[in-house]
Amino acid sequence: MKSRTRKNRSRILIALGKGIASSLASELAMLFCHSGCEVKIALIDNGHEWVSESVVRQISNSAALTATHRPGWFFAPLAFDLAIAVAPASLTQQLLQARLTSDPVLEFILQKSPTLWLLQEPAHIPEETDDCDPRLIFRPLPAQPQQLSTFFQKIFAECTAWLANRRKNAKKSFWLNYQIPEQLKIIANLRPAWLARFDHALRASGLSQSASLSDADLVIDAYDGPQLDANNRLVFAEPEPPAHPQLKADALHIVFVAPELPLESLATDEKRLLAQRQNNSLHVADRHGTRVIPDLTGQCCFARFSSQLVSHLNRTLSEREQQA
Repeated sequence: MKSRTRKNRSRILIALGKGIASSLASELAMLFCHSGCEVKIALIDNGHEWVSESVVRQISNSAALTATHRPGWFFAPLAFDLAIAVAPASLTQQLLQARLTSDPVLEFILQKSPTLWLLQEPAHIPEETDDCDPRLIFRPLPAQPQQLSTFFQKIFAECTAWLANRRKNAKKSFWLNYQIPEQLKIIANLRPAWLARFDHALRASGLSQSASLSDADLVIDAYDGPQLDANNRLVFAEPEPPAHPQLKADALHIVFVAPELPLESLATDEKRLLAQRQNNSLHVADRHGTRVIPDLTGQCCFARFSSQLVSHLNRTLSEREQQA
């Protein structure tokens, strides 16, 4: 009898580079194997000098992908749910970030996985990771080798939660609109850092970007800057009622308002929330009142806000199913 769960197993690709972290990353691979995932291993940056072939076969039941060897699974049409690169060299990381490489192993990693986690030395991690490709997720390796075991356990737990969110929210999408008035585009920042953080957080929560406004489950009007009145003066205008008649009936509408406006006096409803950026926090207003979402060490306010929005979407879907 064929297994009913095998076809639903998550597929994980782990790319091991040089260094102690890569030689001890077999623990991370085994954690995924023991959880029921299908794990395959690739060796980059002469990783074969740090990881033996016998260990790779024992963990993944197949040979590793290297610059000189293509195992059978290399030719399989299936994609991986995520890829993890452990301690890639600086040049390799640059190629992965640019997604421009002629290296067949790196090209395979980029083509076969929608998301790549980079476990890297802190000195090699870009200062502004929120401005990077949202398909890249950076995590700093610990300085001491004895901390690697705990670190790999945390990465496994984080990846498992990420995969669960991806599966649960795979059919949900968002539309992020940042519409600057035409007259202000010359002086305004077309892509502020906070907007990149928010976009990154939404994707990390498992939501995909919708191809059209009418198909989105979550519609976000993010521009919260000044407007021009009839006399060409800069003013902070109160957001008008929903101006998107083509929205889905059950779509959730998020409107960012200027910090200069009194949030408590603005109107909300069941499907319309207001968000206001403040120093190191977000203030969110709905029909139940206003709550503060602060920046915390290790998780910014946009990541927590995105998680709450996903929970709201799932709760709404559950309520609709019960009514049906």
